Amino acid sequence: MSLALFNRQRKVPFDTDSVRGRMEKLMDDAGVSQREVSVVLLSDRAIHLMNRKWRAVDAPTDCLSFPASEGEDARFAGPLLGDIAISLETAIRQARGSLQDEVVFLFVHSLLHLMGYDHGTDAESDAMKKKSKELLG
Repeated sequence: MSLALFNRQRKVPFDTDSVRGRMEKLMDDAGVSQREVSVVLLSDRAIHLMNRKWRAVDAPTDCLSFPASEGEDARFAGPLLGDIAISLETAIRQARGSLQDEVVFLFVHSLLHLMGYDHGTDAESDAMKKKSKELLG
């Protein structure tokens, strides 16, 4: 299993070790423990720039997913499942519980996108919610 987890922001104090084990277990539970995933924790400003560049949405968001299986270089993905960006500033604002729980929730949401799940239709959304609940318990 390969989970690369980086905190690249300074606005919200956060210890990546507080969620690393849970994320690795969730990858195992999702059946993707042999794949590679990188997670970068960012500020609202940084994720805003990414959201504008990659989704043409001029606003920050809570998380972004970049599946390695999509795009012109998908055939070279190998074990790479993809990359995830999470805004800690947005996560802390929308957290119903602890910040760690919210980051793990956003990780699962993004991981499911990397695995091919989406929420563009009611049926897709229902399947994604079901899988999310299955993983998170």
